Amino acid sequence: MFFVTFMVEIMKKQLHFLIPFFAALLCFPAFSQVEPGSGVLHCAAKGGCRHGFIHKNSEKKLFSYDVTYIRFNLNIDPAQPEISGSVLTRFEVSGDLSQGLEMELSTAFTIDSIVYKGLRVTYSHSGDYNLIVNLPPSQIPGTIGELEVFYHGIPLDGGGFGSVGRAQHNNVWAMWTLSEPYGSRDWWPGKNDLTDKADSIDIFVRSPELYRTASNGLLISDDVTEGYRTCHWKHKFPIVPYLIAVAVTNYEVYSEMSYSAGVPVEILNYVYPENKAAIMQQTAQTAMIMELFSELFTPYPFIGEKYGHAQFGWGGGMEHQTMSFMGRFDFEIIAHELAHQWFGNAVTLNSWQDIWLNEGFATYLAGMSYQHFFDGYWWPRWKTLSIGFVTSEPGGKVFVEDTTSVERIFSPRLSYYKGALLLHMLRWTMGDDAFFTACRNYLNDSRLNYGFAGTSDLKYHLEAVHGKDLTGFFEDWYYGEGFPSYHVKCNQLASNDYRINITQAQSHPSVSFFEMPVAVKFKGADRDTTIVFDHFLNDQSWIIYPGFKIDSIFIDPDQWLVSANNTYELINKSGDVDLYPNPSSSQMRLILSVEPESVKVFDLAGREVSVNFIYEGSGVTVDVGLLRQGYYFIRYVVEGQTGIVKFIKN
Repeated sequence: MFFVTFMVEIMKKQLHFLIPFFAALLCFPAFSQVEPGSGVLHCAAKGGCRHGFIHKNSEKKLFSYDVTYIRFNLNIDPAQPEISGSVLTRFEVSGDLSQGLEMELSTAFTIDSIVYKGLRVTYSHSGDYNLIVNLPPSQIPGTIGELEVFYHGIPLDGGGFGSVGRAQHNNVWAMWTLSEPYGSRDWWPGKNDLTDKADSIDIFVRSPELYRTASNGLLISDDVTEGYRTCHWKHKFPIVPYLIAVAVTNYEVYSEMSYSAGVPVEILNYVYPENKAAIMQQTAQTAMIMELFSELFTPYPFIGEKYGHAQFGWGGGMEHQTMSFMGRFDFEIIAHELAHQWFGNAVTLNSWQDIWLNEGFATYLAGMSYQHFFDGYWWPRWKTLSIGFVTSEPGGKVFVEDTTSVERIFSPRLSYYKGALLLHMLRWTMGDDAFFTACRNYLNDSRLNYGFAGTSDLKYHLEAVHGKDLTGFFEDWYYGEGFPSYHVKCNQLASNDYRINITQAQSHPSVSFFEMPVAVKFKGADRDTTIVFDHFLNDQSWIIYPGFKIDSIFIDPDQWLVSANNTYELINKSGDVDLYPNPSSSQMRLILSVEPESVKVFDLAGREVSVNFIYEGSGVTVDVGLLRQGYYFIRYVVEGQTGIVKFIKN
């Protein structure tokens, strides 16, 4: 989605991260187009651009028709605020339309007439945007109908950053649209919801000859007659209303090429003439990003048409289907908007409560691009900034409870970054092969592809591949709030044997415990090892034998977890004796203060039994796999002193 207010938020909460980051940029001029966090910095301000308005959520309406085709005939002169023309909607009746066919169009517009099957029909246009079209009686389900709304007017947001924007660049006017989440009604009449996609659309825009129109799909014609230019765009893939868009100004056009799974895809760029030279250097990055996403997930979803960018007069970007509108062109924004073509456009969220399915994926794919490009240099930095921002406040859930608040829908901390890190933790929990396979299955699901999906649909595919129930994970990280803080206590039992205790505190009471695999790196003078602990209980303990004396500990060294304020305690001492695991069915380890002089195993009758021993430092690994079930004793001699430890063979 898009961006701007996030810069203010992250500057307030993570200035200590960003100051050294910007200093680093000065040292790496070759990376001058790289700005970790920018994919959300300038994308998440969709809420901010609405001036705090509260919007009624239209996604739950029970419409009684299904849209199959839309045709736009619009007159747009960017130098003038008015839009005029008509929109034709072809639909199939699916229910009772006796009370009228419901559409939405801002009452800032005047409706000139509505024509249904060649005849004018009556309508009511009231409130802020309610449009009810009265159709002839006896509309039978399965019937195909067409109605065309002729209208004109000045959009309410026509003068600023909203559903319709106008501004000058280099003394030339530009006009553009940006409809997410509910703004399509601010410039065209239609079925504005998340339950239906038109199978195809045609867009005709007539404007003074100076201007060109950028839009969805393929440019079919660009004709000039008597000083006016008409651009005709056609898109043949299913599309939801908020992803339909037009931008009009004196564009210059250039083309690039990418190969998605070996298939050529044109990258068509519409940019302001005065910025063309600089932008051409930046959009050149798009091809390699498209090829990466095609390799990791599925081929570009709209092969056969194009992908592209249209510059517009706003500071961020918006993922309009097959042509993202861009106010800036740094690496991460390009990656973020491109990622939406898979996650958000090909498979679209079915409720604004699940906006993370769009924005979490786009944020994560843009961040993950740093893992694959620039020699991975920016990948750790992106993770540090992301985790730091999410944990800058103690609460907040990914699930959106209030979809009337555009600001909450597009919360950069929750919908974007926490959503992205939720995916990051799923990848950690499942492993790369399972995670990416599940994502590909989600995108290829015939029930979802070019349609709609919810969190439950993604969860289904994740579980199907992972083979484990992820309900607890989603309860904690999607519906729950906050994050854990880990404390690792490392207590030396003998020379190179340690007891590890991991405890956890939660930042918010909605989650009593976060069950997660926790990686801990143990470092010695010249060696280190990383062990992953399956942390499912508080104050859980393990005994480890790293083979060296530990002098430092690093919790989650590769930054897979959303956690903060982690601490550790290292106690180096000797003298204790321990046996673990006890009971055991295969092997157990006897921990001693120094290397033993002898070790023997006896049954309850006092008979010595034969087992294999492996001596490692002061400890001994005992193979009890061939013993019968029951109670046994280990007798050991250390520095002339005899000790006995009882154990159970399972």
